[in-house]
Amino acid sequence: METKKKSLILIALILFFACKKESNGDKDNYTNIKNSETSSECLAPVDWFTIVNNTRNTPPPNEGPTSVFANNATVTNCDFHQWSWQKFLWLTNEVNGVPLFMTNLIQVNSTGQRLDSSNGIVLTDTAQASSATDILKTPNYPSGAPKSTMIYYSIFMDKLLYTTMLKYGPIAKNDPSKVKDVTFPVGSLELKTSWIDASVLKDPSSYFITQGVINGVKTRVALLGMHVVGVVENHPEFVWATFEHDNLAPAYDWSKATPTIDAPVTSTVDYPFFNKRSTSTVTNITSKNGIYTDVFSVYKYGVPIEKAIKGSHNVQLYMKTSQNGSQNFNNIRTINESVKKQLKGVWNNYFYNGSIWINTEGYNGTPAQAALLDSLSGTLSESTPGKLTRGSIAAYNITMETYVQVGFGKPSSIHANTVDNIVNCFSCHNTSHKSNLSPLYISHLFTGYVGSLKGLSRKQIKQEHVDEIMADYNLRLKLNSK
Repeated sequence: METKKKSLILIALILFFACKKESNGDKDNYTNIKNSETSSECLAPVDWFTIVNNTRNTPPPNEGPTSVFANNATVTNCDFHQWSWQKFLWLTNEVNGVPLFMTNLIQVNSTGQRLDSSNGIVLTDTAQASSATDILKTPNYPSGAPKSTMIYYSIFMDKLLYTTMLKYGPIAKNDPSKVKDVTFPVGSLELKTSWIDASVLKDPSSYFITQGVINGVKTRVALLGMHVVGVVENHPEFVWATFEHDNLAPAYDWSKATPTIDAPVTSTVDYPFFNKRSTSTVTNITSKNGIYTDVFSVYKYGVPIEKAIKGSHNVQLYMKTSQNGSQNFNNIRTINESVKKQLKGVWNNYFYNGSIWINTEGYNGTPAQAALLDSLSGTLSESTPGKLTRGSIAAYNITMETYVQVGFGKPSSIHANTVDNIVNCFSCHNTSHKSNLSPLYISHLFTGYVGSLKGLSRKQIKQEHVDEIMADYNLRLKLNSK
C-alpha cells in the first residue's frame, strides 16, 4: 500500500512539473526567465462581454471615489490592467455599427484644434513622438505589391479633457504659475490611434476598417494600434495603456541572444512591418536613423528582460526595476488570455501590450499628488529600483514608439540596454515644460494648445516637444551616471 502511495505521489509530481514547464512556454521567447517568484493571475469579468441586441455592451470602468483606485493601500497591479482592458472594450462598444470612440469623442490635431471628421477619420500626421523624422512604413517587397506606405496617426479626447484644456490653456499662456497645481479631473480621456491604408494589407479581414481621409483623399483605413490614456482617482498623471493588432512585427529572439551579442532578427513569414527576406538589427529600431521598415518588438508587454551569465549558462532575467517584472508580465498575460476566451468579433484580434502609472501611495489628495508630479518633473519616467513608476516600465506600441524601445539617440546594442536607459510614456509626458511645472503639461495636447495660443506653428511645437524630451532624457542619464 505504501509503495502504491509513493508511486501515485511520484506520478503527480511528474505531471505537475510537466504542466508547469508547458505553461512557461511563450512564442516571444520569454522562456525560463529566472527570479520569476510571482505566480500571479489577472482575469476579465464575464460582465464585460454582455450581449444586448446582438451587440457587446461593456460597462465603463468605475474610476472615481468609489472605485478600487480610491484606496492606495489596497489597489493592485491587476486593478490597473483590468481598467485598461475594460476601458478599451467600452470604447469599442458599437453605437449604430460604429465604435463608441468614433461617435462620443472629439477628434483633434496635435494642437488641440477640433477637426471635422464627418467624412471619416482625418489623417495627416506621420511622425512619431520621438522625432519629426521617425516615420514607420510597410516593407518594400521585391514585387512592388503591396506597395510600401506610411502609417498615420489620429488623436481623440473626451469632452471633459477638452473643456479643461480650453479653460486653463489661456491661463497657462499668460501666467504659467497659476496652473502649477492644476490637474485634469478624474474621467479625463485621450486616445492616440495609428492607421494604415487598408488596401496595402495582404489580409485586412482581421482589422477594424473604417472610412478615413488621408491628406484630403477618402480612403478605407485599418486600425493598427491605440493608446488609451485616462485619469482615475489618485492618479492625475493618467494611466497610459496601449493596444495593438496581433502579429504586426516579429519579436526579438532573446533565446538566441547572449549578454554580449545581439541576435539578428529574421522571420520565416511576412508581417505587415517585416519582410521575411530581411535581417534586422538594433539600427532598424533606432531613432533618427533613417530606416523606417523591417522593425521588431524588443520587450513583450513593456516588461524589460536581460541576459546574464550564471555559472556556465546564459540565462534570461527580469531586469531589476521599480516594478516586479514577473508579477506585471503574468498579470498582463493572463488577462489577455482571459479576454481572448470571451471576446468575439474583430476586436479579438487586438491585444493589450501593457500600461504604466505612478505609485502615489502616501500622497493623499490631488494637491499632494500634483506636488509630487511637479517635484519629479522631467525625471518622472525613472524606473530604477525604489522609484515610483509601476506597470510596464518600458511601455511602447510597435506602431507609435517603434524607435525608442531601447532608448533615445543611437543605442549601439540591445544587450547593453540597462534600466537607466529605459524609455516609457513618462519620458515624453511629464510635468516639465519650458521650466514651468504643472500636471496639465503631461498631456501634449495641452502643451500643443498653449503653443498654438502663443502663435507657434505645429512644426515649431513638435520640435519644442522633441527638444524637451531629449533634454530631460540626457539630464536623467547624467544624474544616474554620478
